[in-house]
Amino acid sequence: MISSDIDLLDPAVVRDPHPAFAELRSHGRPVWLERHRAWIVAEHGAVNEGFRDLRLSSDRLTPMERRLSAANRDTLGATIELLRGWMVFHDPPDHTRLREPLRRAFTPARLAGLRPRITAIVDELCDEISRRDEVDLLTDFTFPLPAIVIAELLGVPAEDREDFKHWSDQLSAIVFGSPDRAGRAAVAAAGSERFSNYFAELIERYRSHPEDNLVSALIAVTEDDPDGAGLAADELVGACTMLLFGGHETTTTLVSNSMRSLMSHPDERRRLIDAPDLIGQAVEELHRFDGSTKVMVRVVGEAHERGGESFEPGQTVFLGVMAANRDPSVFDDPDQLDLARANSRSHLGFGYGIHFCLGAALARLEAEIAIGTLVRRFPEMSHDPARVVFPETLLSRSVASLPVSLRP
Repeated sequence: MISSDIDLLDPAVVRDPHPAFAELRSHGRPVWLERHRAWIVAEHGAVNEGFRDLRLSSDRLTPMERRLSAANRDTLGATIELLRGWMVFHDPPDHTRLREPLRRAFTPARLAGLRPRITAIVDELCDEISRRDEVDLLTDFTFPLPAIVIAELLGVPAEDREDFKHWSDQLSAIVFGSPDRAGRAAVAAAGSERFSNYFAELIERYRSHPEDNLVSALIAVTEDDPDGAGLAADELVGACTMLLFGGHETTTTLVSNSMRSLMSHPDERRRLIDAPDLIGQAVEELHRFDGSTKVMVRVVGEAHERGGESFEPGQTVFLGVMAANRDPSVFDDPDQLDLARANSRSHLGFGYGIHFCLGAALARLEAEIAIGTLVRRFPEMSHDPARVVFPETLLSRSVASLPVSLRP
């Protein structure tokens, strides 16, 4: 067995995880991470296979619940029940049952109709930041954009949107962190309680008075299900919180990281400015190069051999998405940013197979409009990499602060 003492939460690795992932990928087989008591699979083909192998379970909640202290288990009881309504924590057939109503409500036509509104929101945010020489791009642009879009899509009143960042941050303590660490259980519980109560009330409001929004569509899909297999009341609340949480988290991180990459590669940024029609391809390459996800977590559900190693039930497995996206066996010169790369779309940033991100089309649409507009309106935008703040997160490649200068 190959083991490594690499700590994916070491501050230096959090700031730049690519060298660590390259080292882990170089072994060409699964590596046991002593610090995390988990396997990591880092090659593109192996990660792709891992997404499709149902012996690797998406149910992180059951083993998490078992590991919690008695006090934290009581504290997080309601939070875990909320997260059970998130399809991402389930395997088939429950995953299929929870995903289908969302797929039917989250239609391509509904997304296509959002382009004019997303463009308007991007323009408004650009107008606001243009009045200053320096801004925090995260606070002033990359968080508000997808938060506004997903809130409007769901039918969340404008005056309530400010609450959601705080609640999301609280809930992320369990989604992206270790709930048994000091204070995190209580924080996560507070966030989930607010989410649950809010959406329970909102669902009842739209059940009585439907409007043209995703919550009303989900209610209709659930109530009209001919097989009676729609979402239960608590599952509908869970689905709404998952959409709101995931609907801004991925896009915020993708746009933030993409702008960091472009500011660090001025020739590629100029390439995009000179050829704006390249934006769709550029977003795929930016996601491959330094995207929104480092690893996705699975749990061994059935004993089996993988890459010459024995995987035992209950063991944690990290599918190394970020490592796979720079695999030289798939991408030529993978550490180079090339906005015209022919196979950038082979990246695994949105997952693969049955767990491919339901909101990928929306994230791509928002990223294309946002990045294209930012490079056009602020061609001299720059940043000091030393000032970028990266939070201690294992799964996501997020930033906590991204100060930028808009002018030379």
